[in-house]
Amino acid sequence: MRRDIQNVDDDIARKKRIIERKLYEDPDIIEILDDPDVDPDCPEEIIYSSIYPCIRIPGTQDVSKNFITFSIDDTERMPYNQVMKTQIVQFVIFVHKDHIKTKYGIARHDLLGFIVRDLFHLSNCLGAQMEIISNKEYVTDTDYMTRTLKFELITDNSTKPLRTNPYEYDRIIGHRG
Repeated sequence: MRRDIQNVDDDIARKKRIIERKLYEDPDIIEILDDPDVDPDCPEEIIYSSIYPCIRIPGTQDVSKNFITFSIDDTERMPYNQVMKTQIVQFVIFVHKDHIKTKYGIARHDLLGFIVRDLFHLSNCLGAQMEIISNKEYVTDTDYMTRTLKFELITDNSTKPLRTNPYEYDRIIGHRG
């Protein structure tokens, strides 16, 4: 591979790693997700088991589980300031109908939504303040209830002056790395 994959310079990939860590380091998230395949002493194992850094819709063949999925999207550059952009961080929480009830008297998808909101609303963990702009409940099918939370942050546009694409340059002059 020509690219240095160990040092990916991508703000979305970096921010997803931060979100993953904040989620699996929170003992309340681990408890409420109630994933029997995850050892509480190794909570990072919950990534790609019940926490996904992408929006993943549970399939009909999946074991009845609960999931937190999330995505980060660049939505627009600021029209008056090309150095800044708006990002939307979206969390979609899926809870199987057999797991809605909790011992806390709050539906599991609402409780997970509360914890996610508590972790991220007005947080600066991604380098800019996140503000919740949407918090909605949905039903995907007869088996899963969802809660979707969207946060907005205004952040730098990762612009670097006089930077060119090194891979394009290689193709133009015929060099191989």
